[in-house]
Amino acid sequence: MKKHIFLRIELFGMAVAFVACWIFLSGLAFAEASRVVIIPFKMNAEKDLTFLRDGIQDMLTSRLYWEDKVVVVSREDTEKALETITGPLNEAAAREIGEKMGADYVLFGSLTVFGESVSMDAKMIDLSGEKPALAFFNQSREMAEVIPQINGFAGDINEKVFGRIMAAPEAPAQTRTRAPESEIREDIHAHPEKLIEGGFAGQDRQSELNPAFILRQEPQKTFSGFWKSQNFGHLLNGLALEDVDGDGRIETVVITPHEVSIYKFEEKRFFKAATIAEEPNRTFIGLDAADINGNGYPEIFITALNAYQNGVGSFVLEYDGKNYKRIVEDSRWYFRVVKHPDRGSLLYGQKQVSGGGVFSGPIHEMVWKNSGYEPAAEVLPAGRAGLMGFAFGDAMNDGREIAVAYTKGDHIRLINPSGKEIWSGSEVYGGGTLYFALPKTGPGDMENREFFPMRLLIADPDGDGKNEIIAVKNYEVAGRKLARFRKFTDAQIESLSWDGLGLAVNWTTRKTSGYIRDFAIGDFDNDGADELVAAVIIKDAFVVGMTPKSAVIAYDLKNDLKK
Repeated sequence: MKKHIFLRIELFGMAVAFVACWIFLSGLAFAEASRVVIIPFKMNAEKDLTFLRDGIQDMLTSRLYWEDKVVVVSREDTEKALETITGPLNEAAAREIGEKMGADYVLFGSLTVFGESVSMDAKMIDLSGEKPALAFFNQSREMAEVIPQINGFAGDINEKVFGRIMAAPEAPAQTRTRAPESEIREDIHAHPEKLIEGGFAGQDRQSELNPAFILRQEPQKTFSGFWKSQNFGHLLNGLALEDVDGDGRIETVVITPHEVSIYKFEEKRFFKAATIAEEPNRTFIGLDAADINGNGYPEIFITALNAYQNGVGSFVLEYDGKNYKRIVEDSRWYFRVVKHPDRGSLLYGQKQVSGGGVFSGPIHEMVWKNSGYEPAAEVLPAGRAGLMGFAFGDAMNDGREIAVAYTKGDHIRLINPSGKEIWSGSEVYGGGTLYFALPKTGPGDMENREFFPMRLLIADPDGDGKNEIIAVKNYEVAGRKLARFRKFTDAQIESLSWDGLGLAVNWTTRKTSGYIRDFAIGDFDNDGADELVAAVIIKDAFVVGMTPKSAVIAYDLKNDLKK
């Protein structure tokens, strides 16, 4: 109770200070003072966070105000100006508002809450054009860390824009402990500075973070959080991690439904380096990368469907030292790359047999021959599994190479090379929304869909010499259904190992909102250690005109699983 009284006194004091500030500014006008407009941040979250948006604006106002030097336009005046703006609130609109209000600078941005993670993306623009825009992007692992973010950004603005060095806040005489979670929930609409105990002193709270990984065998062990990219206004249908341009650094290749792009992670920034293919009349459903033809540059394999999504038309790209060229076009094969511990990356292919189901053909290892990829050894007979949800290797750690695949109901199964099922689980995994359009059963019937299975990996992420099966688990609203429509609410990634009776769970990531469409393991950030990287769909676009939202997330395997 004393803690709540203390926080409310602090909040009341801040409010009094804000009111006094506004009265002072409204009564005086300084010709030499810089005039700043702070546009309310755009909030990307599943719940109403208006209180947080308003609190951020209040905090930035109090931290940027500098007597006789910097004047911040009141929130009320800014909101009135916003009413005159039509269309999206982008940089052009922000400049227009700033110019209308006679400002020297305009500050705008967004805050994204994704599960427990919070990221802030903001920009301070000099409307005169004399100084470059000051951009800021940061991410915290929970809401309580928003305050240090705001302080850091405000400090950068004061120093780099106004030449004002702010004294570091003194640490409290006695470090306060974090309030019980029940108390925080009771006051969830408090001012943002109340979401972290100790005000904005910026204490190190690493040890209190919720784990990103949960080890089922070692529940006492905790782990750090995950990295998340900025949000993208399109769907991410696949990703792959490879050094595709031969520069010695790993790139992230991503596909949207109609575009192939290269992203790089450099200096803590994740950015698009190039768009290397666009196909408005094809739908991209699968992505892999590996140097199969042995010329030193990994090929990029795009499994694609035609415009009606009822026929396969895949293609392959490869860097030639200057550009990404198509070395295979309009292939009827589904492609999937599997990493082998001894043989390296291997390419597998599957064709749809005429008159059969989507995955009616056998699965073959593919080799480069005659300027294309041709089937070699058959590794699984026809009709036993779908290639998009297929892995091959020593999954049981007994020296035998077997297939790991999904049933049509998304149950994981183990199959020997002759096609005999060794084991099938009862848990539901996977959960893809990409589909093949089957023929309609009758006139006037709705589209008949067969959903593609999710990727599976056989890997040794903790480096203990034992293989694990890595799988996605997307949670559907009403359980898994073999219907025309699927909607998922949450997702996580799990590691499974054979224990003699079945596949037992080793660890699982925390649940995240939305669903995972693809994932990979590789040195995503080029720090010498592998990460677990996933493409997450935060918001789908089921209705024409809706804007989807997706992101890339990465878990640090070295620091989390191997310590």
